[in-house]
Amino acid sequence: MRTILAIGAHFDDIEIGIGGTLFRHIDSGDTVYLAVLYSDEFRTGNVNDRLLEQYESMKLLDIPKNFLVVMTSNDNHPDIVHKLDRISPDVIYVPYEYDTHQDHQRCSRVGRSVGRKSHITTLFYGGASVQNFHPIVFINIDFDKKLDLLNCYKSQIQRGAINIDRIEKREHYWGTMISNKECYAEGFMVHKMEIII
Repeated sequence: MRTILAIGAHFDDIEIGIGGTLFRHIDSGDTVYLAVLYSDEFRTGNVNDRLLEQYESMKLLDIPKNFLVVMTSNDNHPDIVHKLDRISPDVIYVPYEYDTHQDHQRCSRVGRSVGRKSHITTLFYGGASVQNFHPIVFINIDFDKKLDLLNCYKSQIQRGAINIDRIEKREHYWGTMISNKECYAEGFMVHKMEIII
């Protein structure tokens, strides 16, 4: 059993990038923590409404509310890293470093800092604003379960911030890279990862 830390800049980032993978971890008995670093981002909707959408998603994943670490834009890098270090993760998922969104860039820097310890596997996921993202590690997922998670974020679907058709096509394509059967996959870049043989 491992401890998993999924880091996102905003409510919904984690589900867009790795929602299906979270189900796989939970089904395997892993303990999953979520960290949202910009919980006070107000330009894309009411922050309280967005937090409630996050809780709805966590309920589907069967992740307790107290396994969500909520930070704000006022929290500084060392304090965030110190708080996340205390989780002692074995695996970290974090946005890919080459992203055009400034919040995702900062989030990636935090994830790399938390993943600095030699035993931690750090995997980078892509979102709508990522550039030059060419995944080399893939995890087979149940897209219907991921769709249920995405549908928790009604405010973002209505705003067009979540494009389900685009996500489905992307993950269907990634599925073709790992299987000759009909499947979906989430893709990741990796800086360091131990392969157990």
